[in-house]
Amino acid sequence: MPIKKVKTVYIVGAGFSSYAGLPLTTNFTDAMLKARGFSAGPSKLIVDFVSQFIRDSFDISTKATGDKWPDLEDIFTCVDLSANSGHHLGGRFAPADLRTVRRSILSRIIRMLDQSYKSGRKAKTPSWLLLDNFFSSIDLTQSGFVSMNWDNVIERKIQLNLGSPFIDYGCDAIAAGVPDLPNSDDYTTDKQYLKALQKARVVSQGKPLSDADSAKCVPVIKIHGSINWLYCDNCRRLFWMHPDQASMIADQLITTEDLRRMEKILGKKNVANKQDTIDKLKSNPPMLCVCTDDVRLGARIATFSYRKALEFPMFQKSWFAAEELLREAEEWVFLGYSLPAADFEFKYLLKRTQLSRSVKPIIKVVSGGKPASIRATRGNYAKFFGRGITTSTFFGGGLSAFMKS
Repeated sequence: MPIKKVKTVYIVGAGFSSYAGLPLTTNFTDAMLKARGFSAGPSKLIVDFVSQFIRDSFDISTKATGDKWPDLEDIFTCVDLSANSGHHLGGRFAPADLRTVRRSILSRIIRMLDQSYKSGRKAKTPSWLLLDNFFSSIDLTQSGFVSMNWDNVIERKIQLNLGSPFIDYGCDAIAAGVPDLPNSDDYTTDKQYLKALQKARVVSQGKPLSDADSAKCVPVIKIHGSINWLYCDNCRRLFWMHPDQASMIADQLITTEDLRRMEKILGKKNVANKQDTIDKLKSNPPMLCVCTDDVRLGARIATFSYRKALEFPMFQKSWFAAEELLREAEEWVFLGYSLPAADFEFKYLLKRTQLSRSVKPIIKVVSGGKPASIRATRGNYAKFFGRGITTSTFFGGGLSAFMKS
């Protein structure tokens, strides 16, 4: 289905989501490591495991703060290049262990982003209210989004304004629901109940939208993936869950095999028994695709690696959709995105789309933060887009300055 034509495309980065209380990308590590203070739970286990990996691979203390850790780009690049090519990274971490490291970090980031959003919603800071006002003031029927982020801030704000997350991800994603758990009273033995739990699967909602609802759909193109997406490696279908169910996706990423590897690396004895497995599945039933009972759905997120894995179908479709959206829009508004050099593939998409148009788009940039950061961001855009970046099109006072214009 062709992507909806809109008047304004908002290209958003981590600075945009920070208005909702989410950390900037540079602060992700510190936010992840807050789980060290937890008494128990999956987040603490994950952080302990990843900290051990950082110690063994980068010679950083397991108690070191986030500013002492390698950049996430360096971590993911080393992990991905080794795991994807089937090589060890040091003697302790085989490719399977490295894939557990990757899934663990992603699981913790998803949980952290979800928790940060909920904390922001509870606190309702001036920045939170400013973001609410922004979504209330724009015409969502004539707006589209290209997001560099994984989080669901956009979807959740759209839901508040439209009453339901009418989203077109532009990559043929299928709306799906969390499977209902079977009732243990319906089974005579634990073995039967465990088997029933293991058969739990994602069930597509399967109801086509009405014409009225289709007209409400807002294009939200996530070129690096989304924390509410699940992908089937068998039939290659992509499912999207309700934004409020993102924490369930975090649980879905960690398998029983991953837990065993964590316990092995951490030197803990695996004491899991059948009842433990039942208890785990009660809280986290494996989500299986509708195509088969044998394939567990998994996340597909382009990590911070310098060599992002963008060859999967949903990413290719998302990038085509982003280009189509940008080609037709009258106005490009960059919100909280510094146009970093590392995003060279996206910058190339922007430049070739801009130059291919007979009528060039109006380009506006909204930036915030410290003066030095604002100056650097303005310099990035001026060097890339030229003389169109002026005092009338660059808003260094953040979202509040843009909304006053």
